[in-house]
Amino acid sequence: MSGLLKRARRLVARAAGLPKARSGNVTILFALSLLPMVGLLGYGVDYGVAITDKAKLDAAADAAAIAAVATAKAYIAANPSQANVTANAIAAGIAQATSAFNVNAGTVPFAQVQLQTPQLVRTSQTLKSTIIYSATVKNNFGQIFRTPTTNFSNTVMASADLASYLDFYLLLDVSGSMGLPATTAGMSQLAANNKDMWSDYKQGCQFACHYPGYTAWKYATANNIQLRSDAVNNAVCSLIQRASTPTVASQYRVGLYPFINQMGTLADINSSIATLNIAAQCSASPRLALSNLLDTGTTQLYTNNDPSTGTGSGGTHFEVVLPQMKTTIVNAGGFGDGSSTSARKPFIFLVTDGMQNGQHYSITKNSKYYYPGNPSTFSGYAAGNFDGSSPAQIDPSLCTALKNAGATISILYIPYNIITYTDYGGTVAWENSRVNGFSPTLATPLQSCATAGYFYTANSPDDITASLNAMFDQALQVAHLTQ
Repeated sequence: MSGLLKRARRLVARAAGLPKARSGNVTILFALSLLPMVGLLGYGVDYGVAITDKAKLDAAADAAAIAAVATAKAYIAANPSQANVTANAIAAGIAQATSAFNVNAGTVPFAQVQLQTPQLVRTSQTLKSTIIYSATVKNNFGQIFRTPTTNFSNTVMASADLASYLDFYLLLDVSGSMGLPATTAGMSQLAANNKDMWSDYKQGCQFACHYPGYTAWKYATANNIQLRSDAVNNAVCSLIQRASTPTVASQYRVGLYPFINQMGTLADINSSIATLNIAAQCSASPRLALSNLLDTGTTQLYTNNDPSTGTGSGGTHFEVVLPQMKTTIVNAGGFGDGSSTSARKPFIFLVTDGMQNGQHYSITKNSKYYYPGNPSTFSGYAAGNFDGSSPAQIDPSLCTALKNAGATISILYIPYNIITYTDYGGTVAWENSRVNGFSPTLATPLQSCATAGYFYTANSPDDITASLNAMFDQALQVAHLTQ
């Protein structure tokens, strides 16, 4: 019995020591797990340093690539008759690229950076640069786990067009929707005093209709309500001013081409700066050249007393206007690369709200549309008839032929303002409802129409001017990252 008691006591004693044993095991396990935990945290710190370094070096490479082509382009422009101008420009571009990389990279923590000599080549009228760097970043924690460094590299390319002779075709929407006031305050003011279409609309219309017998356009003009067409006019005059500087005027031409159903010519591409200023009324206040061309129910800017020519009336027909623009460019010298006065590079600046409308205010004669007005203002032509509103989006495939031919299409999209109204029925209310329903989608097909990277949006008068000038700047620079 005493033997059993002794063995029992020994078992109890051993059991009492088990908690202490478990505590020791946990400590050992924690110690063993602590090492990989610290390693993971350390790897995270090392990774963060590497990512920060790479972002800084990538930005420096971007700046270097742009600096190379921009410097070389500026050198060639400043020294056109210099012997070996291309070789000298390339040397200047490479030197500036190296400097730009080093300045922007600065001190990179824990890193050894190697920049390969920048590459810069000229092919015909295009400069292309290539920047390649590699970096080795010392890992502070990774060394413990036999990962002493993190290595990465990048290649950045940029190009610039050396085109010196550019043509700017300003394709300007003057259809009825551009008769909306440029601000919401202006829309409210016009609506409060406008009795046009009262029998159908039963409230003040927000459009400054320019048809005979309508009063809103005259009211807006007399009361200094700026219309979207006015805002575009101011922007056009600002661009003409930019193009009139002595170093620019000899290289760049500007033409003004308003459109409704068709494209008219306000000032052709061969116009002098003085002619452009007169045509756009740039010295007047307010400038009403484009607002005067808003749809009047009859065609304007026609030729030879022929109402089948000019801007037309009643709708917005991109399917007619864009092919007409292509013909105009061909007749003006074609689609060149900008290398000489006989090979000018065309840029089309399309300024529009993107609202297609298949309607006409016309007669059909010999399978052709004529826009004599109602009553007719052209001898021998019957009064025009309205064939119904059919607003829609632009078909972006209409732009393909121009882009394929070599034109750059830069688009300034002026969003179609949402129209506030009470639905009393009638055609105007129906059209407002339809337009409000899909006007927010108009930007998408317009973006597809534009050359990649050449799409702008502006609504306020100041933004319209700024955007048109930005389009001009972009066309002149034509320097961009390609990879």
